[in-house]
Amino acid sequence: MRAWLLLLVLTLAGGLVAGTLMGFDSGYVLISWGNYTLETSLWLYAGLTLLLMLLLYTLLRSALVLLGSDWRFNEWRAQRRNQRARRQTTKGLLSLAQGQWRRAERLLTLSADDSDTPLINYLAAARAAYEQGKNDAADEWLKAARDSTKGADLAVGLNQAELLSSRGQKEQALAVLLKLRQQHPRHAYLLKLLVKLHVDLEDWSALHELLPLLRKSSRIAADKLSELEQNIQLQLLERTGRNSGQAPEQQALELKRLYRDMPRSARESVPVVKRYIELLHALPADGLAEQELRRALKYVWHDDLVILYGNLHGEDTSRQLLFAEQQLTERPNDPVLLLVLGKLALRLNDLEKAADYLQTGLRLRNLPELHTEMALVRLAEGNESQACEHFRLALR
Repeated sequence: MRAWLLLLVLTLAGGLVAGTLMGFDSGYVLISWGNYTLETSLWLYAGLTLLLMLLLYTLLRSALVLLGSDWRFNEWRAQRRNQRARRQTTKGLLSLAQGQWRRAERLLTLSADDSDTPLINYLAAARAAYEQGKNDAADEWLKAARDSTKGADLAVGLNQAELLSSRGQKEQALAVLLKLRQQHPRHAYLLKLLVKLHVDLEDWSALHELLPLLRKSSRIAADKLSELEQNIQLQLLERTGRNSGQAPEQQALELKRLYRDMPRSARESVPVVKRYIELLHALPADGLAEQELRRALKYVWHDDLVILYGNLHGEDTSRQLLFAEQQLTERPNDPVLLLVLGKLALRLNDLEKAADYLQTGLRLRNLPELHTEMALVRLAEGNESQACEHFRLALR
């Protein structure tokens, strides 16, 4: 419609200019050949010349049809159009790369019909339209891309999902990807986009279901997959731990079931173990937390976990102390473990043993926590001056 309107305007403008010039001066043309002469006005001569050229073109096409050579002429014209389309496509892609969105959209769509790769033209045009904020035009070019090339549903769908996600339409983008996944369940880039959308939407259950498939995908780096898996497990723990609709005992059992169902790599991850025990401690379910942490410390050892073990009030503090003392045989020079041992001994009111553990720890490392616990021991002994000195050292 716009092309016809432009042609009409140009025709009217041309007629207006020609009429003005003809009124100003009709011109004069004299043609002489032998004894014959032809006199006419310039404008009549120009009109006859155009008419003659049109007649010659018609005769030439008719002759080609009659001689069976019209296909060669059509092929030549098709080649010319194709070459022009290639040049326009190249210019359009360069404009797209340079951020000239309007020019890129115009060149890419004008050359799409005659291009060898209309799919690329329309997909790039959709991106250019999106960058201009023309969402309806972007959707139109995506539809044209799907119609232009058979079997292009995957390419078009991936681009559509990316554009929808960029607009903030996460749910619509997810719907597109889920539909594509029914036909391409193991496509690496499709899975990558799905993971990104699920993370944005905080749909950790869906991500958990994707994990077995992601582990089989060789396109995802092992460290990235491990980080994602750890984050998923942490979020699932958080969601279960914050389920205020359940009784604490039921929540503790749900947390235990979730933790036990995790793969070994997650169960032996320090952040996962730490958060699991912290959530049990917050319920409170220190008895279960102490049992679970005691089991986990056999496979993963970290200062944060050891300190957490000392903060738990298990069902039997003596057994808790005995387990920590067993670890000391393998780690005799661990000041954090000695800190926990001193804290547990103090809880049992065994002041002499607590002081021995804490003093040994202070000889290894001058930790403020060790001074704090030693100050509490001295206070329990009634030695206020030494307690004040250890408090001062802890603050310093």
